[in-house]
Amino acid sequence: MRSTQMHKTFAFSYLLLAALSVCSAPATMAAKQAKKKVVAAPASVHPALTQPTELAGADYDPANPPDRLRVLVAQGPSTFFFVNGRPQGVEYAMFDALEKFLNRSRPKGLAPLRIQYVPVDAGALLPKLRAGEGDIAGGLIPVIAGAGHLADFTTPYLNDRWCLVQNRSNPVIDRLDDLGDRSLTVPAANFGRRVMASELASAKLVEPAVGTTTEQLFADIQRGGDLATVASDYQVQLWSKRFPALKAQACSGTTVSVAWAVAPEHPQLLTLLNRFIASTGGKLAGKALGDTQRFLPKDGRADAPDEMSATDKLGFFAPMLQMVASANNLDWLLLAAIGQRETKLQPMTRKGGGPTGLMQVNPTTARKMGVSNPHDTEQNVTAAARYLSHLRTLFSGGGIAPTDQLYFMIASYNAGEGRVQQLRQKARAQGLDPNVWRGNVEEVARRTVGQHLLDYVSSVNRYYLAYQAADHSADKREASKPGK
Repeated sequence: MRSTQMHKTFAFSYLLLAALSVCSAPATMAAKQAKKKVVAAPASVHPALTQPTELAGADYDPANPPDRLRVLVAQGPSTFFFVNGRPQGVEYAMFDALEKFLNRSRPKGLAPLRIQYVPVDAGALLPKLRAGEGDIAGGLIPVIAGAGHLADFTTPYLNDRWCLVQNRSNPVIDRLDDLGDRSLTVPAANFGRRVMASELASAKLVEPAVGTTTEQLFADIQRGGDLATVASDYQVQLWSKRFPALKAQACSGTTVSVAWAVAPEHPQLLTLLNRFIASTGGKLAGKALGDTQRFLPKDGRADAPDEMSATDKLGFFAPMLQMVASANNLDWLLLAAIGQRETKLQPMTRKGGGPTGLMQVNPTTARKMGVSNPHDTEQNVTAAARYLSHLRTLFSGGGIAPTDQLYFMIASYNAGEGRVQQLRQKARAQGLDPNVWRGNVEEVARRTVGQHLLDYVSSVNRYYLAYQAADHSADKREASKPGK
């Protein structure tokens, strides 16, 4: 069990995620109306759902396009974060536009393409892309000379420059030399150190505490004083409404291209992305800026919203979720992911016999799991966890891989275990593999149950990936603290 500090730590790291979409394609009406049979979550021994999609080992084929693209996205309060359980950020806004673009030209008869977001630290984008953990990487990535062995870059969607940033009440700085005895507080990972290397050569640089972001420095600058930092002009524009005291000055004369990255073995995908970027008429980054500004956290972080958000609720329910999950040998983050998808972690009591509570458990199923009052939150989660354990046993062995076991559990939670077993039988009869979800049982489900079941499985998967990434980030920060 984590310490009582877990609420704050986890909410911070989760909101700091820099598209899950893990997240969150909104629930369709069909999904809401679908019969729910209770919970389906995986055991803690299961691997993260980062299995290669149809693009793995092959390029994007316009005649036979994949139904998923994995996007490695930089977690952070500018690029990719969550507000009330929904993904936001400039990179999310741009990739969301890409998803719509790809679906407009998608061949008739094919299910919509979905982007699966995999939030990672910005510094891990290119290495993870090269390792095959994603198809595209995005995170306001500067096009770096010499990185061609790691990735190919799209046509730039932005040409940016780096500037000194201070409170506009301070005297104007035309050149960094004018700073005098004042120091610049610049995080070690700030790309401005590289772009403005010559201008910064004589400056007094101070590194903030480990983990401090440029956005947090913006919040400090907003409060007044002589704090100054270095940031991209685009980032300053993005935060200008949230922090109107910011002023960009003494900008570098060097502009830097900002683009998405694609693995070198995917030239057709690169061509498609370039076509999309060209179709936006140079307005892609500007529109994303406007779409994101109103969601930016008020303090430059993502851990202290004024109202209790869905991620705060996750922290609130965490001790209970952890306790119940531990008793049933389950991963509490998957319980959280399903709760997020079902109710946005807002207990919904329904006493008319239908699904109820935080996990939307069917009272009949709850009774079968030995729970008498599914309207009580703890008992509701207990019924869900016990049902998950049942599903885990049901789909264990028999040639079912752990990842497919997880998919079958999630699908059963939404559609019922009997329905999923029927889908597996139909898949076998049609010459498909009944032990594999993607491209096999999934296709039967698409034709006989409908897209809502596929969207449900994908949505829970997205939340789960986001929670796992956030939890990993929290562990890393905790381990980096002095004395650890």
